[in-house]
Amino acid sequence: MTMVVPEVARAPLAAARATSDPQPPEAVSGAAWLAIGAVASKGAQTLVLLVFAAVLSPDAFGVISLGAVLLNVTTVLADLGTSTALVHFRGDAERAARTALTIALTVGCVLVLLVWLAAPGFADALQAGDLGTGVFRGIVLCVPFAAVAGVSGELLRRALDFRRRVLPDIAGNVVGAAVTIGALAVGEGAFSLVYGQVVQAIVVLLLFWAVRRPVRPGWSRADATTLVGYGAGLAGSGLLTLLMLNVDYVLVANRLGVHDLGAYSMAFRVAYMPYLLIAMVVGGAVFAHLCRLRGTAVWRATVDAARVLHAFVVPAYVGVIVLAPQLQLLGERWAAAVPALRWLAAYGLALSALELLLVALKAVGRTSDVLGLGALHVGMLLVLLGIYVDSGVTAVAVVQFAAGVATLAAAVVVTTSRLPGTEWGSLLRRLAPVAAAAAAMAAAGLALQRVLPWAQVSAPGLVLVALFSAATYASTLFLLERGRRPQTAQVRPLRVPSVHLPSVHVPEVRRSGRGRAPRIPGDARRVAVYGAVAVACAGAGALAVGSPYATLLGLVAVAAVGAAILRVEWAAMAYVAAEPFGDLLRDVHPDAIKVMGALLFVSWLVRVVQDPRLSLSHHGLHAVGALVLAVLASFVLHGADLAVGLDHTVTYASYALVVVVLVDTIRRGRPDPLAFGRCLAVAFALSCTAAGVIASVGFLAHGGRAGGPLSDPNDLAFFMIAALPMLLVVRRRSVATTVLLMGCAAVLVVTTFATFSRGALLGLAVMAVVAVLLGAVRLTTAVSLGVVAAVVLGALWLTHGDVVSRSLEEKDHIAAANVDTRLTTATMAAEMTVASPLVGQGPGGFAASRAEFAPAGTSHVDQTVAHQMYLDVSSELGLLGLGAFLAILAYGVRGALRARTAPERRPLANATLIAFAGVLVAACFLSEQLYLPVWLLVALGIALEPALRPRRT
Repeated sequence: MTMVVPEVARAPLAAARATSDPQPPEAVSGAAWLAIGAVASKGAQTLVLLVFAAVLSPDAFGVISLGAVLLNVTTVLADLGTSTALVHFRGDAERAARTALTIALTVGCVLVLLVWLAAPGFADALQAGDLGTGVFRGIVLCVPFAAVAGVSGELLRRALDFRRRVLPDIAGNVVGAAVTIGALAVGEGAFSLVYGQVVQAIVVLLLFWAVRRPVRPGWSRADATTLVGYGAGLAGSGLLTLLMLNVDYVLVANRLGVHDLGAYSMAFRVAYMPYLLIAMVVGGAVFAHLCRLRGTAVWRATVDAARVLHAFVVPAYVGVIVLAPQLQLLGERWAAAVPALRWLAAYGLALSALELLLVALKAVGRTSDVLGLGALHVGMLLVLLGIYVDSGVTAVAVVQFAAGVATLAAAVVVTTSRLPGTEWGSLLRRLAPVAAAAAAMAAAGLALQRVLPWAQVSAPGLVLVALFSAATYASTLFLLERGRRPQTAQVRPLRVPSVHLPSVHVPEVRRSGRGRAPRIPGDARRVAVYGAVAVACAGAGALAVGSPYATLLGLVAVAAVGAAILRVEWAAMAYVAAEPFGDLLRDVHPDAIKVMGALLFVSWLVRVVQDPRLSLSHHGLHAVGALVLAVLASFVLHGADLAVGLDHTVTYASYALVVVVLVDTIRRGRPDPLAFGRCLAVAFALSCTAAGVIASVGFLAHGGRAGGPLSDPNDLAFFMIAALPMLLVVRRRSVATTVLLMGCAAVLVVTTFATFSRGALLGLAVMAVVAVLLGAVRLTTAVSLGVVAAVVLGALWLTHGDVVSRSLEEKDHIAAANVDTRLTTATMAAEMTVASPLVGQGPGGFAASRAEFAPAGTSHVDQTVAHQMYLDVSSELGLLGLGAFLAILAYGVRGALRARTAPERRPLANATLIAFAGVLVAACFLSEQLYLPVWLLVALGIALEPALRPRRT
């Protein structure tokens, strides 16, 4: 199982000093003791892991892996973060500790009861059987003991008494490992983990009470409010980390079974060990030092720490990759885990590099960035796992590596904007010798295995290849570093019991030009550019000879993609213009809209790299993040249908990202933010007009209800009413412009009528009233538009009377049935919300759970949505998701209302408010939360809000 080792608490500084003074003795000593505790803990767990792997089958190994996941989650939840909050409590910590103990004990006992009741269903869902039920019920008994012990441990941490804080954990891990191995020796199997963990929890609690006076239960409402208010965020962050570490276990167990989970778990644990024993320890030791630095000194110290970290962690992971076949020494049954182990080793290397960047961000107070990067990591992991988990454990390992590299790239971008003086060239130069030595190590180890085949899977071969590879690495690194001028002074090791931990030294800033990255001469750069262009032209010419039209189309596509990437404004307009044609584009290619969204995101990342000063300080965007977390929690905790749930989760996350990108792009739009906002609105309106023309022509040709580029007429109507007010932002400078706008408006209105969507027609009427009340449209203009639409509708009736009459008869025929059906689905959605009020039935859960909640006497309900956006959200995401969703809408409306105070913003703000009025009313009859109009209006409202307070630094 994964044990969480708390970090060193940051002591308040007397004054902010941009110095590189060494750490205070307490901080260094505390980091050293925590490092000792981490090594002892992981050493004991590694021993138990190896014994389990040698004795148990993969099925049993998978069950104990699930038990460890359950223990980690319940332990984080047990005290709601209140124990850790004691470290930062301002007041009588001894009094507050009594309240924290009461909370921890109460919540821990409640969790035990819940797990005991839910264990059979949980085990069945994860294919763990009766063995899983017993292990889950036994392992959760540790939670109350660990929660009570945590209160005493955090009080010792607050007092900076790290020696007494760590010793009970060390002793408990040793005793627990001994009990586990002993139980395994007498044939207890997977239940050995339960016995060992329960004994370990009791021993740790008793030892804490021995080194410190026990805390008695008590209660103070004020203390509880303060502790929970601070600790809830810590618990949420801890759960997000656990989700990242364990969601793959859950999905592998659910989709592949415990046998494959056992193989994957073994590979993951082996690959994760260097990260825990090296990266986490170095990060924890360096964190206290970075907290004392300011300015560019933080980056310089980070570079020094990265050099130390990678000098140890890189050869460790290269060794894992080279020696991966040796895993079969534990039995041939582990052969399937070898490819996964190699990919997970690469993932661990990326995670180790990421760890130091996260430590640096935490040291400068950017904990929100750390949380955001964690959410990004989890989101990508969920999406990719949902797509590829059925391909086997090796595919899951590849997904882990891809998500880790992508998160590392995002962390590089964030670090560049948050840490002053960031210079990646200096870091790469410091790491170049390590990379070269690691390459030599890999080549030597693989070559020796090829020359001596018997060494691939044998104990003597393991020792021989490991020693030879390590010697190659050390000698190569020594030769590369030889003759280089040392960039750090000699450091004196800190002497603590049984360990030597070097303190981090930050060198003085060098003002000379020495050490800068060598510049490529201008002539060489020009030759490289001209050569690349010549090669590209030659290749295009060769292709054009055989396929001229395909080559021309490809060049046009490349030019369009390049232009969109270079100008995020163009990519944004292309995306909103493509959405009304979603189903039509999916017929061309299923991922067409996804490609457009990915292009927008890539283009935005290019802009962020060019200018990292993001403009995302708004509570509405915090609500967007809260909704994404609610969706993820609902999917993980209550996802009924993994395929449909994953699709809905990805859609929610995609639109949340679209809101973030559009808000930042509008606020920093070029050449003028307001002008770009108007262009975006007009692009959406014109695209919807074109879609309306196609839908109207199809309606006149075939009858029925107008659908056109969108297969569902209700969805098309939603786009039409959202686009109509956007025509108001166009300045009517001539009669021709006015006539054109009236024509576009008539098309949008007529198409809305042709869809026969009653919710959209009601929203259209509300929009007309709101437009007149806001003064955005004169009453005469509204009447004129109505007359034009009536004339067009009358002309259509006269010329295509049979089509219109037939469509009306069809609509009347199903209207009565629709009323009853929608009343039924609304009732079902309400009952689903009551059944699971917090997290709902999971994304896509309405369709998956409709049979369970169908009214008595109803054999089958065909509808997969509630046809009521708000009930749909509450039934699938619970009240937490609904609250976040309504908050997003409220912030969008508020932003547009406040923007009306600025005359130059008023036209676009009025258009946004009018569109909001229509879509929010229409949403009472339609389920449109997974379509662009709502999210586009939210982005416009948030981006338009003026006079935002600058963030405090």
